[in-house]
Amino acid sequence: MSEPADILSRREEKRRRILEAADGCFARRGFHATSMAEICEAAGMSAGNLYRYFPSKEAMIAALVDAEREETAALFRRVEDSDDPLAAVTALLERFLTLTTDAAGHRLWLEILSEGARNPQIQAVLDRSDAEVRPALAHLVGRAATLGQADPAIDGDQAAIWLLMLIDGFSARVATDPGFDIAAGIAALPGMVRRFLGPGA
Repeated sequence: MSEPADILSRREEKRRRILEAADGCFARRGFHATSMAEICEAAGMSAGNLYRYFPSKEAMIAALVDAEREETAALFRRVEDSDDPLAAVTALLERFLTLTTDAAGHRLWLEILSEGARNPQIQAVLDRSDAEVRPALAHLVGRAATLGQADPAIDGDQAAIWLLMLIDGFSARVATDPGFDIAAGIAALPGMVRRFLGPGA
């Protein structure tokens, strides 16, 4: 027998509240420095209640990355047949770069990537994200080449890899360079993408 909708709704609301609390704590203190007790306090619930939803910090990180993966996949589906694929690529990259607006958020992303190298649970969810985002970006690059916006000889998959490395590199720069001008970096993005992908580049 399925559970009533109001019970499911309350569970989803609690789950969302826990993830919002965890995201804030991780961004402020880092993944390893944050304790489950801190997340419980930020979420306003007991440890027993919280553990019913997430047995570990790793499970929370996996859920946060998975939620972002699902949202990103939906965005890609909306632009996969765009008449201006180069603009779509740029808009999607800008979204990735502005998911967090401070150094703490970018440091958290780098910490998640680093943790994936040690933790199979987190690496699995990162791999799921990459398996969706990379071919979707490659498709847009290929469509741009077909429409004359990108070099017809370009390797779409390799271009997608480099575009994703650009995102990770941007996070590294923001996280480690206090003087880096985030707004200027984002403003330069459209021109850089055109130069990277454009015909004759």
